[in-house]
This record gives sequence, structure tokens and C-alpha cells, in this order.
Amino acid sequence: MLKIYEYLDEVLSVEHFNLRHEPLEYYASEVMEKLGYNDNALVKTALFRAMEACVALQYPVSEHFKKTFCSKDGHVSADWQMSILGCYFLIINCDPSNPNVAKAQLFAWLQGGRKKVI
Repeated sequence: MLKIYEYLDEVLSVEHFNLRHEPLEYYASEVMEKLGYNDNALVKTALFRAMEACVALQYPVSEHFKKTFCSKDGHVSADWQMSILGCYFLIINCDPSNPNVAKAQLFAWLQGGRKKVI
């Protein structure tokens, strides 16, 4: 009799361990600026969906996203620090009709099987 085996579940459980406690080295504002995003509503939507991906995979959102505040030209604004995984989730949840986003998504896909993504 054949045993039903979920290889993907095993891979996810192993990778789940490996993706914990990554440094929060990316800022959402910087990533979005490089992608040519100016609309805060689109940024919020992409961030929300990126965090939903963490929740769906049972990754603690707080390990991949941290709200911070930045001061620029005398104005204080909210920003998010992200891990590599958080940055990846952000990019894949942006609008692919933006050519810069499409390029970043392609780069992330090409790198995904080889090394760290992004």
C-alpha cells in the first residue's frame, strides 16, 4: 500500500526553523522607493498581504516585520523594518504591472532556488 507523504509540509517545517531570527535589515520605504512606488495605499496593501503570508505559514509576524518611525526633513513618518523573508513577501505582493516590481519579482524567483531571496 502506498503511503501518502506530503513532501512540501516537511520542507516548510525545516525552512520554518531556518527562517527564524533573521536580522531586520530592510526598510519598506527604501524598497518601495526603489520600486517606484509613491502611493501609500498601495504600500499598505502590499505590506498587509506580506504579513498575511507570514500568518498563513505560521511565521511570527514580529520576527519579520517591525514598525519603526523615521524623521526626514522635520517630518516623522511610520516605516517597517523587514527581514529577508519579509522583504520577499512585500515584493511578491506588489503590483506586477509596475515594470520595476516585475523585474524584482523575476529576480526573486530566479534567486529562490539558489540562495537567499533578495
